[in-house]
Amino acid sequence: MAIINNHQFYFLDSNFQTKNKELFSFFYNQGLNLEINQDFAGLKDLLTSKDKEDYPYDFDPAFETDIDNANGFVLYLKLGDNVVATYAAQKMKIETFVSEMKKKFLGTYENINVDSVVSAYSSCQWVSKNHRGKKWGRILDHLKKHICFDLMKCNMNFAIHKESLKDYHINHLGYSNSDKLATIPNGDVGGAGESIDKVYFITYTTDIEWNNKQSEVKSLYS
Repeated sequence: MAIINNHQFYFLDSNFQTKNKELFSFFYNQGLNLEINQDFAGLKDLLTSKDKEDYPYDFDPAFETDIDNANGFVLYLKLGDNVVATYAAQKMKIETFVSEMKKKFLGTYENINVDSVVSAYSSCQWVSKNHRGKKWGRILDHLKKHICFDLMKCNMNFAIHKESLKDYHINHLGYSNSDKLATIPNGDVGGAGESIDKVYFITYTTDIEWNNKQSEVKSLYS
């Protein structure tokens, strides 16, 4: 297994790997390589090159803006040299995210009152259609949370999802909460849903909640 550190600020070094040895052992036993980088344009090119069967969503507009390298990262899971799964995250307050979402996606929004202080928004989760059902996306999400909390020093990680994925985010990705965020008549919220998906939830967890469930989370790696 190779760890490819292509990020200016965040490194998956030996100390980080030791702290999360069960997670890295999972990827090692699967014969996978991991890359962390700051190339959001390259991530967009990769995901938008996929056919709709492989990646059915529009690219998340939150990752189309200029992002300071100190405030975000991209994860690639690789089989050999081929990227087979992705994730991305950036520092962003929930209030800022919801405000920007309202500008881009007209609909009916719920009142969300969450004190996020220093939070990270994550999206762009993709696993190749040829490799689904292997827990790769799930464990990559866990790695993303460790980076958000331990390296970027955020105290909350949040994401959005379509209504049908609430159980997946709580019981498999390890988020602690999932609340209804909005009804978008046209659907097609980038990175989260297709045109048929009208109802969206915001899911989130704190660093303390995440740390408290590590025994449960690590049991998923076997």
